[in-house]
Amino acid sequence: MIKMFVLKLLLKILVFPVMLIVTVLQWFGVFLVGFSSAVFNILAGLFLLVAGSSYFLGLASGIEALKMLAVGFVIFMIPIIGEWMVTAVTTVNIGLREFIRS
Repeated sequence: MIKMFVLKLLLKILVFPVMLIVTVLQWFGVFLVGFSSAVFNILAGLFLLVAGSSYFLGLASGIEALKMLAVGFVIFMIPIIGEWMVTAVTTVNIGLREFIRS
């Protein structure tokens, strides 16, 4: 019984620095995703505006406008993928914190 307590205590001591590193990664990811989503959403909006206006003004064919829309959609999706990654890091962080508290 005491061996398990000591082993669990040692494991908690070893996991604590990992939890701190994961917390810093989470904070950095939240900042990066917040900043990049503003920039990428503006850029995706510009692609949408250029694609729509060039198609309606006859400057681009339908295929070219669809290509621009596809590029804008990919640019729009980059911060969303980043949010999924930050959510995964947050889940790992919560798991480590719960292990240390137990």
